[in-house]
Amino acid sequence: QLKSLAEAKVEDALGGKVDFSIGSIDGGIIHPIVLSDIRIRQADASRLFQSLVIDSIRTNYYIKDVVSALTGRELKPLLDKDSSAYVNFSVKGGDIKGFVGLYGDLSDSKIDGYLIFYADSRIDFSGRIKDGKFEIMIKPDGLGKGSVRASGDIATGSIHTVNLKFDHLKAFGFDISCDAVLKNEFIDNKDRPSLNRVEGGLETKNLILNFKPFVDLKTSYVVTRDSIELTDFSLGELFRAYGKIVMKDPQEVDLTLLANNVSLSWLMLALGKKEATSMLAGTINGKFVIKGPVGKVNVSSSLNVKGGSIGGLNFDYMTATLKGDLPFLKIEDSRITRNSGYFAIAGEFDLTRAGKDNLFDDIKLVTDDTAITWDEWKSSQGKDVRELTMKKNIVGKFGFGYKKFVKEDNIDESSRDSDEMHLDYNLQANDSLKVMVAQDNDFFGFEHKDKF
Repeated sequence: QLKSLAEAKVEDALGGKVDFSIGSIDGGIIHPIVLSDIRIRQADASRLFQSLVIDSIRTNYYIKDVVSALTGRELKPLLDKDSSAYVNFSVKGGDIKGFVGLYGDLSDSKIDGYLIFYADSRIDFSGRIKDGKFEIMIKPDGLGKGSVRASGDIATGSIHTVNLKFDHLKAFGFDISCDAVLKNEFIDNKDRPSLNRVEGGLETKNLILNFKPFVDLKTSYVVTRDSIELTDFSLGELFRAYGKIVMKDPQEVDLTLLANNVSLSWLMLALGKKEATSMLAGTINGKFVIKGPVGKVNVSSSLNVKGGSIGGLNFDYMTATLKGDLPFLKIEDSRITRNSGYFAIAGEFDLTRAGKDNLFDDIKLVTDDTAITWDEWKSSQGKDVRELTMKKNIVGKFGFGYKKFVKEDNIDESSRDSDEMHLDYNLQANDSLKVMVAQDNDFFGFEHKDKF
């Protein structure tokens, strides 16, 4: 009878919009009553957030309070200025769980607790609710991981606004500091419940990423039970994105990213990839379409880079088409242009190497669409001239090589060394027979190499 009374009272208080069930009730004589295994399920299955499981709530009620209520006396509020409530809860089958402690009533109370996501990441929080306003400090578990301060008014309507202050928050490999505003409107369509949704947006101000000023983020989205639609996402004037993520099975992604005059060296520095600036530079414009089931996302992109370098090779202009299933991207069409000529590149990127020296290990130079794909290429810088060496293994011990001397802009083309082609037959380590052909320097003979 006690359980049924408590369940009915809660359902009536919530306007019949939820089904409320209690697994067991303990205590009430020496210690306050504890409600265990509480399940709250929204009666309308089309709503965004359907169910919540609460392991336990410790109340301020004793059996005598309930008996008084059954005899017709008014039951005192669940929470008052001297009360405390402890809630252990879980959602999504335990993937997200946590604890909330509430001390005082909702007009003036302190709050603390934690959230655990997928048994891995823990976030602690503490704060205060007073006079219709809240302020909560959020900290990832562990020292030196920064914090987020959230504050705002406790909304009674459908629109909720939260002011955020990130103070050196460590997340996804970044150190983030900024002010931000998060605004959400909960739209409840009584006539067509399937249209229930959250429309919101996040906007940052004075964003600092890895201790360096970064362009501000602005985004807007629509969240339903089944999907997240990114209606707009922008990083200053440099990047824009839009698309949709379907959360029900099979989970799928359909996103488009546009890059507008983005400096690659600036981007690598801002992302903390300082070593990558020596391997990749230039100003990029491009379109990247990211589509497919989660776990096997396909990328199709077309891009151009002006005034850049790749793997130490400077160029005036590069165009490329990249396609593949992440993290691998295959170069399907490309052209690198210089005043002295052009090259093409072929091969595959492994994006797990992004920011590392071996990012271009599987990229080869080719002379044109019908000629050679080189097995090895490297470049070295001399005085006013860059030496580009390419090698191709033919069969067995035979190899073919091509050496190109690429002039810098401040010397005359006629003053550079002439390009060389050579055919090698390896006799043993460091020894080979070699035929070399160049404009003013032909050679046939025995070649021995030593390292000094």
